[in-house]
Amino acid sequence: MNKRLPLAAAILFALAAITQAPAAQAQNSAGNSADSAADKKDSNQLETVVVTGSLIPQAQIETASPVLTITSAQMKREGFGNVYDALRALPLATGSVQDGQFQGGFTQGAGTLSLLGLDPAFTLTLIDGHPLADYPLLYNGQSNFVDLTNIPMGMIDHIDVLPGNQSSIYGSAAIAGVINIVLKRKVDGVELNYRVGGYDRGGGANQRLELLGGHSFSNGINLTWGVQIGNQNPVWGFQRRDFFSTTDNPNAAARYGTRTFLYNYYTPSGATRYIDPGASTCTPLSSNYGGTTNYQFRAGRGYYCGSTEAPGYDATLASADRSAAGYLHVSDRLNDNVEIYATVLYNADSSRYGDGTRFWTPNGGNVGSGNFFNATTGRTESFQHFFSPEESGGLGVQGVRELKRAYNVYGGARGGIGTSNWTWDAYYDRSEYFDKTKELWPLQDKVDAFFEQQFLGPKLGIADSGDPIYAPDPGKFYQSLTPAQYMSFQGMIASKSKTSTEHLNLQLTNTELFTLPAGAVGVAGIAQVGRQKWSNPAQPELIDGAFWGRSGTSGAGTRNSWAVAGEVRVPVLSTLTANVSARYDDYSNDGGGGDSKATYKLGLEYRPLESLLFRGSYATAFRAPDMGYTFSGLSGSFTTLTDYYRCHVQEPGVPIEDCSYNAEGVFSQHHGNRDLKSITARSFGYGVVYSPTADINVKADYYDVKLKNEVQREDRDLFLRQELACRTGQLDINSPTCVKALSRIVRAAADAPVPLQLLEVDNNPINIASERVAGIVFSGNYRLRTDRFGDFTFGANYNVTTKHTATPSPGDPQIDLLRDPFNSTEFKTVFSGSLGWQRDAWSATLRGTRYGKTPNYRATLAAGGYATPGAGTLSPWTLYNGSVGYSFADKASLTFIVNNIFDKDPPKDPTNTALPYYNYFNYNVYGRQFWLEFDVHFGGK
Repeated sequence: MNKRLPLAAAILFALAAITQAPAAQAQNSAGNSADSAADKKDSNQLETVVVTGSLIPQAQIETASPVLTITSAQMKREGFGNVYDALRALPLATGSVQDGQFQGGFTQGAGTLSLLGLDPAFTLTLIDGHPLADYPLLYNGQSNFVDLTNIPMGMIDHIDVLPGNQSSIYGSAAIAGVINIVLKRKVDGVELNYRVGGYDRGGGANQRLELLGGHSFSNGINLTWGVQIGNQNPVWGFQRRDFFSTTDNPNAAARYGTRTFLYNYYTPSGATRYIDPGASTCTPLSSNYGGTTNYQFRAGRGYYCGSTEAPGYDATLASADRSAAGYLHVSDRLNDNVEIYATVLYNADSSRYGDGTRFWTPNGGNVGSGNFFNATTGRTESFQHFFSPEESGGLGVQGVRELKRAYNVYGGARGGIGTSNWTWDAYYDRSEYFDKTKELWPLQDKVDAFFEQQFLGPKLGIADSGDPIYAPDPGKFYQSLTPAQYMSFQGMIASKSKTSTEHLNLQLTNTELFTLPAGAVGVAGIAQVGRQKWSNPAQPELIDGAFWGRSGTSGAGTRNSWAVAGEVRVPVLSTLTANVSARYDDYSNDGGGGDSKATYKLGLEYRPLESLLFRGSYATAFRAPDMGYTFSGLSGSFTTLTDYYRCHVQEPGVPIEDCSYNAEGVFSQHHGNRDLKSITARSFGYGVVYSPTADINVKADYYDVKLKNEVQREDRDLFLRQELACRTGQLDINSPTCVKALSRIVRAAADAPVPLQLLEVDNNPINIASERVAGIVFSGNYRLRTDRFGDFTFGANYNVTTKHTATPSPGDPQIDLLRDPFNSTEFKTVFSGSLGWQRDAWSATLRGTRYGKTPNYRATLAAGGYATPGAGTLSPWTLYNGSVGYSFADKASLTFIVNNIFDKDPPKDPTNTALPYYNYFNYNVYGRQFWLEFDVHFGGK
């Protein structure tokens, strides 16, 4: 536990002791006056509630800030298996994101959201109003975000989602909005819940057991506890064959198998030709990839040994998971004026997933082109060997094993100050996330030595092209490996990463500071000190390129912060209420750098009728410099770039698109920037709420958010274009632009085997971009009560993004992200509707979610977007979930739940000729999923 915790606890209990004495004295000297004041306060507390987005408890649930609330019971009824799936289905979650379907990504073991189509890092996620620690690994290898996959559903009471700028209350990151996960506080008795289910198409079989209990004791102690354990099998790509078999490629000419054993050469013109192994050579290899390897042919290239099913054996769509979570909340009212409380939520998750193909080519990986010069044939040639599960020792051996542990703890004391209307709350919160990954991966030197010994022979020198010279024996190439041979050249890529965030807080609140003719003025203030840490070390061997074709990211840092905030709620008229909040945050990095930011929010609520509310707000917000962008160490990656200068020097007059150096594989390094400043935002919104009865509620709100100083890595392509201008005299080579561009580029020397070869282009993060998003969100709920047919509920939520633009850097043309599929495939519209029914012991719910049109694959390939021949849109995608339940005497229930009732696949895209033939950032191919859930209550009420 952090060293600050004992000190924090001492401060909190000291505050509690100080407050107790005046309360006791008041009671002794004034008889029952203290009791009367306490009764009055209890009455006021019953009339007010804590609303997400405000520090001041209030009677009105609907305020100037629109809040969407979903309950745990609602998530179950509407057919969601976990919290992440339920949040991902929100109409506000319009952006494309990486999740478990993205093999080979940096964060395949995590799940995140893109509210309003904005970066996942711009959404603040809270547990009971306290921030969650970031996922330790970097999203897209660049920035931090919150993982939503390990939140136990059984311990949740409800979730509030508040879109738009909320930094004046919550501080950093609350730009796209706030997700506040509220845990259960009071449970009477013990509730047992068991769920079992799986997928129609195979894979993903899962079980979950929950125990939740609690009791309120007569001495003022309230105890709530919970335990959840779960198990899930993986979903492999081959179990969704329609999307992972090359025989289903929409391009009939490309329905050839993956080249698992390939021997090829290059003609003088640079064309690739396969060397025919003969059908009998492929026969001994047929057991690979589930018995699907055979003799294959590719038009224009030739024959080889391959498999049309191989891609599905290397990739999981959902990981194998074993999880456990524990929850404890306890509060104790020491006297009429003071209560102490504490909450602990702990999660542990062990998962395994396939993250893509492992293969080998000579002179490949981190060292060269993947080609060699054959001294026997006098040609430039190459071999390619894909490692099958049978060679490695079984499914999952080549994948990632990830252990995730996270805890969230907060506790403190709260109470009143004497008999006044002032209350105080002093508390400490801490959240920590630990991630450990292990992954077998070929070592560059060992795998090269293995295949040199097997068939390549010793290296005979270096050719004029810079490729090594070998005299191989191709007949020995076509051999399956044994698991022992495979393990002989493997290394273990292992990482232990951790993040944490902690705060010590003191809040003062007065819901009736003084009274105006229109009502009481409420105020609240908070003071906070905090610390945030991130540690993501990488093996030196990984950074140095010891692993074949792999590099990594690394970094570590600590940031201290302090903040003060205040809020005032003023009833201007009996029908008009104003709310003003402001906050000042200061951040300082260990080792130098930091930033400070003031934010504010103005809100108005106009109620001409008790059932009608018009609201509006204007707010500013910020995102403190990301820990990953700030503290990343020297990290590397591989990319493909156009070498403009080499094209100009070695192929003058050749169009860039035809130049031999138009797609050069290049290594890139980058590191953090401690001088980054905060991303800033401002937003305004207005809306209306109409609720004529308790059974009818309709609301519509407009939002408009503008961001500045967004962080992006420097443009490597721009550096290469600037280099050409600098070296050809178009720009002064001594100018700051040229000095900077040339400092980022590393080339081979003029007398190297490959003169001027582009070796490296580095890029670091800077504040440079801007963005704007606007839209309308609508929701409505209606309950119809009948004596004969039972009760019916109708719900609808709709979000339409009316504007989303981005400017990568000052002076660049503005990008219309809703109409530029090259840069964005987000959903412009998302609609969800639900129908519920309950009569006596029976209940049923049907939910439908309609995702609007998105670009087809062809439209995303080039900057021309929809002007590209064959570009267009995909049809809307509609999914239906449902449940049917029966209750036994209010003590037990049995529920059948189905997700994706009609087993709907993503919309067909005949232009998508790249595996897996669908946009996995927007859609999934899990298909129909079902559960049977049993719930029983023991004791209590």
